[in-house]
Amino acid sequence: MKNKTVALETAKWLRKRRFNEPVPSHYDVYGQLCEGTSGADPISWNSPAYDQSPRHKVYAAPDLPLAQQWVREKKHFDVLVDREYFCGKVGKYYAKIIRLRDGVMSETGKYRSYERALEAGILKALRSM
Repeated sequence: MKNKTVALETAKWLRKRRFNEPVPSHYDVYGQLCEGTSGADPISWNSPAYDQSPRHKVYAAPDLPLAQQWVREKKHFDVLVDREYFCGKVGKYYAKIIRLRDGVMSETGKYRSYERALEAGILKALRSM
């Protein structure tokens, strides 16, 4: 099973927060996702070498687990996805964002899929830095 890649808006916020890990995929100038080949070496798309002109900006597009790990390890925000459970019925997914420095916690809205809840949690953590 292939992990889902972050959305363009999340990729832009990761760049603002100085995400610079090598990943095979990126968003080009037009906002189109360009997938890397499985045999190719990952590239640091957010490095200064790819940032010479504002017109030629590309954004690294990591998969969701890598973005979640980076937010936890580098920015000290833990993003956990949970599911509602009420009276024996399973509900929608939501993400809890915990700032590890002081334990402050917030939540996202409710989503039908785990991936959307995780993406919303990562985005909320990036915006609150």
